[in-house]
Amino acid sequence: MTNADKSARILEAAKQLFLQNGLRGTSMEAIAKEAGVAKPTLYARFPDKEAVFVAIGTAIMDDYRRAFAEALASPGSAAERLTTAIGAKYAAIDSLLGQSPHGSDLMAEHMRLNRVVFDDLRAWVNQQTAAVLQEEGVPDAAERARVILAAVDGLKAEFPSTADVARLTPFLVGRLAR
Repeated sequence: MTNADKSARILEAAKQLFLQNGLRGTSMEAIAKEAGVAKPTLYARFPDKEAVFVAIGTAIMDDYRRAFAEALASPGSAAERLTTAIGAKYAAIDSLLGQSPHGSDLMAEHMRLNRVVFDDLRAWVNQQTAAVLQEEGVPDAAERARVILAAVDGLKAEFPSTADVARLTPFLVGRLAR
């Protein structure tokens, strides 16, 4: 087994354990056992479980960045492309955390431990959203981008169901992306 294969097994095993048991309820010993690697192998790659958690969060955010960029590059109006891109975020979060009894805690830990990467991703999403709006000739594109993203975050807070967010986001983005 290659080093990349071992790392992938470790991250997948850890992700499943974090979802089942939460960050606090998961130990490095449990991760090593679930991944089928020796503890020295695990510790050679990650100094502690928070480092494993950060690696998982960074990989998830990288995947989201790619999905967002692909959605923005697809055909359609700015509102359609933005709706698809923004919807991908909430669908991915729900798909990953929706069935976990520790979802809220994991999200809070993710925001705390991955703050720099999270803030960088948020700035990039704002910039990409503004660029799409600017291409469409929307006035005050940068400010409008921030309003759209904040409004969708508020929508998600008020309507936690992914189905509701998917239903209401096109209306919201459609109104604000003009």
